[in-house]
Amino acid sequence: MCTSILPGPKEQNPDQIQRIKVPTESCPQGQLVRVVLVAVVCDKPAAHKIGGFASHSHTHFCTSCWINIANKDKPSAITDGAFKVRTNEEHRELGKQYCNLTTASARKNFIKEFATRYMQLSRLPYFNIVKQVIIDPMHNLFLGMFILSHHILY
Repeated sequence: MCTSILPGPKEQNPDQIQRIKVPTESCPQGQLVRVVLVAVVCDKPAAHKIGGFASHSHTHFCTSCWINIANKDKPSAITDGAFKVRTNEEHRELGKQYCNLTTASARKNFIKEFATRYMQLSRLPYFNIVKQVIIDPMHNLFLGMFILSHHILY
């Protein structure tokens, strides 16, 4: 995986954001940051990058369940239990599979099929990626997104 220094002149891609170096006075080239996380609270695009979920515009756009884009405007979109729930274990296992892929095209195809990529958060055994990556509703309201149940609809 790539190592990035944040902030940068450009937004990092989902793979680059997984390893972050922060420049300090004693280490101007940057030092790998290690923290303890209780939750990651961010907007929807950032939640997808940090949490290893496919893009927020993917067919399977939800970080909580496996609803697909064809159902996002149906009554079932706001019905609890209508779609298979994502689990931390499943997400971590798919992330491991993604990490073991050796080519860009294999990774692209994997994301298309499984809506998941590798995430550094999986190195934290205590962290539930599906439940502890939280989409901040206020930020999304400012972006003009509508929130129904746990789904974000554009």
